[in-house]
Amino acid sequence: MEFNTGAAVAAGVLAGLVMIVPIYMGLAMMPRHMKMDLLKLMGTMMMPLRGMTYPVGLMAHLGASIVFALIHVAFFNVFDIDSSLAAWGILFGLVHAAISGMAFGMMPSMHRGIKDGIVEAPGVMALNYPRATTIGFVMVHVIFGVLVGAFYEAFI
Repeated sequence: MEFNTGAAVAAGVLAGLVMIVPIYMGLAMMPRHMKMDLLKLMGTMMMPLRGMTYPVGLMAHLGASIVFALIHVAFFNVFDIDSSLAAWGILFGLVHAAISGMAFGMMPSMHRGIKDGIVEAPGVMALNYPRATTIGFVMVHVIFGVLVGAFYEAFI
């Protein structure tokens, strides 16, 4: 399979947008158990909590979604995987969750909002939040991986 950058970018944007839905559904439906406000967390990394925090968080999230989709597709190509990309997305989503989970543990050293006390440090694998948030964190990354695979396969 030939690497298709446009299809990878489109898959990343769509998967990133879909990934936001269960995060905010969890916040709305189980506010005591689901504590990760992803767009606020991403937005306050770069700016104080104001009107543009959520749009900036969305842009940061979509940028990361594109980068991770490009990485997913690069692995499809490196390992010569050309079918069942959605199924392979489960594995890639788990690896993605592990990498992002480790990055969460490093956030306090570079995150403006955490340093200013605006948002709580998520901790490695979001373990500073209730357990349901940690499980949800892993699940949305698996969903992302499955969707990147499915969308990419549909677009090429």
